[in-house]
Amino acid sequence: MRIISGKARGRKILGPKNEGREPQKGDPRATRPTLDRVKESMFNILGKDVYGRRVLDLFAGTGSLGLEAASRGASDVVLVDHFKETYDLLVENIQTLGFNKECQALFMDWQKALGQLARTGRPFDLVFIDPPYLNEMIPPAMAYLEAHHLISSKGIIVTKIDTSEEVFQGTAAFPLSDVRNYGNTTLVFYRARQEDE
Repeated sequence: MRIISGKARGRKILGPKNEGREPQKGDPRATRPTLDRVKESMFNILGKDVYGRRVLDLFAGTGSLGLEAASRGASDVVLVDHFKETYDLLVENIQTLGFNKECQALFMDWQKALGQLARTGRPFDLVFIDPPYLNEMIPPAMAYLEAHHLISSKGIIVTKIDTSEEVFQGTAAFPLSDVRNYGNTTLVFYRARQEDE
């Protein structure tokens, strides 16, 4: 894995040791690193919606998405991971890339992390939700983000799922905006509903 663009362009990122192993349904350790071509397509779609934005990478793993956002100029990136092996690699990646100023790593599960972040009163502009395979975490995570005002009024949520998974249609405030398929991977985009819609 590597950084595709920005100030750390071409720099390698350490990946999990279980990279490439067949995931089992419900296995919370079944990480799925984002292929470079899928990540590049994701960020091409996001375009200018990354630079200067506050970003949350909720199931960060070793940090591929959040670190890419930092490289492309995100002002503040929070990366959450719950497993010691991947968290240690995440911290090492942040330090190696020199992103200590832009990035904050949290070693806790997503629910505790969102609870802690909600207390800061600072919403995010862009949220990546890339949970372990087939764990159906996207609807509750989006509901929590919305209920606790953790997304800005023009916020974007991007999820990455296996193509075999059903696409969540979003919420009243964050409806489905776009779906892109890349082989076994599907990217799903949700954008905040504006008052004139």
